[in-house]
Amino acid sequence: MKKLIEEKCAFLFQGVGPEYQKFLHLLGEKEQGLLKHYCTIANKEIGLDLWSYLFEFSPTKYDKMFNDWIAIYTCDYIVYHAYTDLGIKPDILLGYSMGLITAMACGKSISYEAGLQMLLTIYEYPKYFSRNNEAMSVIVGMTYDDVDKIIRGNKLEGYVEIASENNEYCIIISGIKKWVDRVMSIAVDEGALKVKDINAPYAFHSRHAAIGIERYIELVAKLEVLDSEISIISSFNQDIIKTSDELKEELVKNMTSRMYWKSSIEKIVDIGINNFVEVSLADSVTKFSKLINTDSKFVTYKKMLKLKSLAEKVIA
Repeated sequence: MKKLIEEKCAFLFQGVGPEYQKFLHLLGEKEQGLLKHYCTIANKEIGLDLWSYLFEFSPTKYDKMFNDWIAIYTCDYIVYHAYTDLGIKPDILLGYSMGLITAMACGKSISYEAGLQMLLTIYEYPKYFSRNNEAMSVIVGMTYDDVDKIIRGNKLEGYVEIASENNEYCIIISGIKKWVDRVMSIAVDEGALKVKDINAPYAFHSRHAAIGIERYIELVAKLEVLDSEISIISSFNQDIIKTSDELKEELVKNMTSRMYWKSSIEKIVDIGINNFVEVSLADSVTKFSKLINTDSKFVTYKKMLKLKSLAEKVIA
């Protein structure tokens, strides 16, 4: 625990992820109190009874996917403050897809409420336009070049794109579902270890996500975005950004641009930061990020709770 407090850390924020109901037991009394507070705000801002959804599995006026988006955003926002309350503070932030919004809220460039409105607009904007059946999937056990060869070799460049290189052997693809499924099938035939659909209704991080994006761009343009208190590294070009204008540009890129997650982790290591803290109740980002640089240390919330418990026993 002491080393985490004293050494430089990068905080990592996940995008879409697991159902959070099974992780709520990890939140202490203080964190559950904060969760109740922010659930009240979510209900007021966007009419989502998040507390009842999380603890009673109650249906809401939104679908399950959006409920889970807000659960992840809210709980991760609370986890961030649990870390900082213990003295574990970031030197740089890195958000994976939707995690950029959480990172900006934690860096105080946007309010928690603004993050809710942004996620709601992302959820809604594609619905107002005629679009193709879209999908996202992950391919494990193949490199970027392997997957790119499948796409180009089958002349699918206009239908399927690489959305992210998570690590050397974990690639996200995005595009028209029929052809995403085709790429996955070919990948299995050619030796992929695993292929899996991602729970996303649109082809984010590809040109297909630009259909109808105008409503989102309008929201970003009028949104109050301050300079971040903590630098954020771009998962698109690895620039280190902090100003309001840079962050607004990043929010738009976050919809349609390919992520270079592997390069982003490598850039953080290059600038002298080797400790990574996952700001979530799960460990999804850690699972694929720790394979990028095996010399780096990764801490999850669950691991932090164990370290905290050990420290308290030593003091006692």
